[in-house]
Amino acid sequence: MPYAIEFSNTPLAIPERCWGSADNVPPQGDDTQSTIQFTPFTSCIGVCARNDAGSRIIGIHLSVADDQGNVFAVNDVPTVAQILASWGYNPASVFVIGQIAVWQESVPQAYQALLATLGNPPVYSYGDGQYGAGLDTNGALVPTYAE
Repeated sequence: MPYAIEFSNTPLAIPERCWGSADNVPPQGDDTQSTIQFTPFTSCIGVCARNDAGSRIIGIHLSVADDQGNVFAVNDVPTVAQILASWGYNPASVFVIGQIAVWQESVPQAYQALLATLGNPPVYSYGDGQYGAGLDTNGALVPTYAE
């Protein structure tokens, strides 16, 4: 069975190999609030983007391998691109967050193919923790992170 990515209706706790989206959550004062958030990362990455209208944020939680040992591969990259395209994402808003070093070491060809397909977006890695995305005080989509 191939590596599968499913929809999740829990945008503040998107589990592995799932994607979710939510309406923008404005910052509280100077504090960015997560609009989408993933379950904790120890070896995962997330792909985040806004829709063309700028009103919603999507997050895709990718693990190196699934429960059956299927590893994320180059031929899984089009699935990620198709999810983003069908959701109506803005390619200029994409960024990748999470355990970048793990992906560079474990699945380097698939990771590089993913970045190339996404237009070589910004990449953020802060270590183990809970990653997400939200709007800053300027209305820009930025990563969120908590240990």
